[in-house]
Amino acid sequence: MVISTRFPYALAILFAGIPVYALGQEGMESTKKYQILFETTEHRIYCKASVWVEYSQYDTEAHYNGEISNEECGPSSGTYTIAVRYRDESGQVHATEIENIWQRADDRTVIIEGKHSIGANVDLIRVRARKIQCVCANNESPTTEITETGENK
Repeated sequence: MVISTRFPYALAILFAGIPVYALGQEGMESTKKYQILFETTEHRIYCKASVWVEYSQYDTEAHYNGEISNEECGPSSGTYTIAVRYRDESGQVHATEIENIWQRADDRTVIIEGKHSIGANVDLIRVRARKIQCVCANNESPTTEITETGENK
């Protein structure tokens, strides 16, 4: 015969209802409040930039050129990615991405151009500019304001 160590508690529940140790816990309540502060070194104002790219294949290289424009603020900078897709002799498609940095000190468009080696005996499918990011310099606010509902003014 095995005697359980919970036997006295089981008897207490059967005969007395709630165990004695549980009665003291009913009135206990605690509340904890935390305050978390995030500090930043500089406040960045993001802007919406647009980019266009034209491309051509010269033997083993993909040449591209285009412009980045931003009408929301003057001096600004950011990054963009050039994605190149091409097909080799066996018909397999290859894709590469190159991240670039751009910057301007005034409100003129930024001219971008470059070359990317794609190898011999390949067909260039396309070159695209992707993932463009823009940050206003001097913490200027963009010319378009956004209301509380999220609409542009």
